[in-house]
Amino acid sequence: MDWLSKSLSLSLSTLVIWGLLMSFLFNILMKYTKSKNDNLLLFSSFLMFFSYFISDHFWDLYNVADVYLVWLGYDVATFITIYLISKKIKVDASPGVLYVYIGLVLNSLLFLMMYIDARVIGNKDSWWLWDLYSAGVNIVDFIMIIGLIINKDYLGVIRFYKFITSPIRKKSA
Repeated sequence: MDWLSKSLSLSLSTLVIWGLLMSFLFNILMKYTKSKNDNLLLFSSFLMFFSYFISDHFWDLYNVADVYLVWLGYDVATFITIYLISKKIKVDASPGVLYVYIGLVLNSLLFLMMYIDARVIGNKDSWWLWDLYSAGVNIVDFIMIIGLIINKDYLGVIRFYKFITSPIRKKSA
């Protein structure tokens, strides 16, 4: 059964990297055909592909618990790089980039929780956190891929955030 879970994890990882590559190539095509002119989205799709591609090759080099810390580092570095570039070129993040921000934060939290559980606490028994991690990371990755391709608030996350914060903004104005 262990070979099945490892094979499934490698297949999903490959599919995510392929999806990120396709989102990057799609954004290049949209830039070339002048259908989209969002440089930050193009840069974000490239950086996401590059980060996931590079970090995926370290899977067997580390202890299983330590790989969560490596992936956490890659996600934090990717988030900071995209954020700093957006501030440098003075561009507001499009919905696709916002979905990447949210996804990187959620994945980082899941990586941190798994690292603490496996390395700090030393847990070796499967429990609900492991199931949440397995499903959560993959779902979030695919949400980011779709966000990078369609560049719309397709889940209503941004609308929901604006709805929740609108009373706060009205009081401060």
